[in-house]
Amino acid sequence: MAKGKSLELLLFLVVVFWGANYTVGKWGMLGFSPLNFTLLRFAVAAPLLLLMLYLLERDLRVSLRDLPQMALIGLVGTAIYQTVFMAAVKYASAANASLLLAASPVFTAIFAGVARQETLPARGRWGSVLALGGVVLVLVFGTTKLKAGSGAWLGDMYGLLASGVWGLYPVLTHKMLRRYSALKTVAVSSLFGALFLLAAGLPGLLRVSWPGVPWQSWASLLYSIGPVTVFGLVAWYYGISKVGANRVMAYMYLVPVVAVATAAVMLGEGIHPLQILGAAVIFVGIQVIRSGKKMPAGTAGTAATAGTTGTDEVSLRAGGDGQG
Repeated sequence: MAKGKSLELLLFLVVVFWGANYTVGKWGMLGFSPLNFTLLRFAVAAPLLLLMLYLLERDLRVSLRDLPQMALIGLVGTAIYQTVFMAAVKYASAANASLLLAASPVFTAIFAGVARQETLPARGRWGSVLALGGVVLVLVFGTTKLKAGSGAWLGDMYGLLASGVWGLYPVLTHKMLRRYSALKTVAVSSLFGALFLLAAGLPGLLRVSWPGVPWQSWASLLYSIGPVTVFGLVAWYYGISKVGANRVMAYMYLVPVVAVATAAVMLGEGIHPLQILGAAVIFVGIQVIRSGKKMPAGTAGTAATAGTTGTDEVSLRAGGDGQG
């Protein structure tokens, strides 16, 4: 019982770190661009994730035939997604950014159906329509629009794009999860992502006025590297290994709640009642999708281990590191 309580506390702590990142990340944008911030984050976090992988699994080996796929995962899931995510954090309200990211399983279901990894029956299609309707409510009635900020619409578009990109991530990792642990897939692909970020962001990084970067931005960067990425991912996948992905998924619904509460306390942000309705519609739609989902061929073993399908296991990261 004590171990169960400790695990629940650990997962709740991860959710708090991920939810608060929508506010803390805004401080990082005071001194860095989204690309520069993401480059610095994964230049440090990727090697640390590999170190944690070695300490926990004692095995860093990846087949040469899988390196191109790992590189693609790193490009999409780390370089592109994380940069777009930080742009959403910069311009959108914490409520909108977190709620839009919470809708990423809808895109996963759509992409998995297109890739024929999973069959999306009629019930799943209706769930997708329902959840996307919730997204529309969030976009239309976001509090940032009430302030008529032009950057708010840009932030929401970044948030929607990030949600779509993150929805693609589990589809790309589907085959890798049959061969490697979730932690190894994330750690190795993050290293490739860091290399892509370095290639794209080094010129801009060299132009940064380092003395002018406020301490809040450095604190935000350290927070993103430590509690959000390294601790958050290791603890999250530890939780999945102990209780299965289905039980861990319940904690993901708390991330937007923490994000909204943190932003309200620290930034004075509010939330429109119809945004709350939109959030409820999104979550109901996701549950409808999950209840109507059929297993892809050949994934019974993966599902038995994780407690769900392979794409669902990694999509759990979407609230969190998916949440930042």
